[in-house]
Amino acid sequence: MSSSRDEIIRHLNDYLRINDFNDYGPQGLQVEGKETVAKIITSVSASVQLFEEAAGRGADMVIAHHGILWDKESHVIKGGFKKRIETLLLNEITLLAYHLPLDKHAEIGNNAQAAKAFKMSNLREFAEVGLMGEIQPCSYDDLLKRVQDVYHTDPLVFAYGPERIHRIGVCSGGAERHIQEAIDEGLDAFITGEFAEPTMHLAKEGQIHFIGAGHYATERLGVLALGEYLSGRFDVQVEFVDIYNPV
Repeated sequence: MSSSRDEIIRHLNDYLRINDFNDYGPQGLQVEGKETVAKIITSVSASVQLFEEAAGRGADMVIAHHGILWDKESHVIKGGFKKRIETLLLNEITLLAYHLPLDKHAEIGNNAQAAKAFKMSNLREFAEVGLMGEIQPCSYDDLLKRVQDVYHTDPLVFAYGPERIHRIGVCSGGAERHIQEAIDEGLDAFITGEFAEPTMHLAKEGQIHFIGAGHYATERLGVLALGEYLSGRFDVQVEFVDIYNPV
């Protein structure tokens, strides 16, 4: 039971439409490993811990949302960066990374999966890679419970919005800078991963519920869905490795 490394890469690059994005680093292949793939590990963020776990599980490929190559980071191979590359090369593990393409994908993307979980309708693009739409009107407490259930996290909240919530926006990761856009769109609540120092006052003044559910937590959905997709498409075994990050 195995599939071609290059066939998987070509298919995913096309399926996730990597050429549509001007991202912060190379998308798709980042480190080349074995030519055939029997087992794939998916996870949110690349790390030595992830690669050692993948090697211990006999993986031939790792697919992460956050890879190891970023345009604004040093390309000097030392320290933790050296250890990451060394672990992959010694175990002949291929590393693929899909960042913005996995946030925005219309079927398995982080935000498409969130919209499905929240049963959002009348969807429109929002915050570059996010979505906004309508939900069945509910109380703030009900929405918070749903956020906790969807992301398995205890979010930080600035609850300054209306009692009844109908229009919401979701944008995975570090999209707190889009709070003013959420206010201008007349949303009742904005759900993202991170928050910044100005966020509280902007939420209060804009009378909106701001829910920071965690960068890591809001970006688990896409890689989980990607793993299910790959299992049905290729003759490979896929496992998700959940390395907890409170941020």
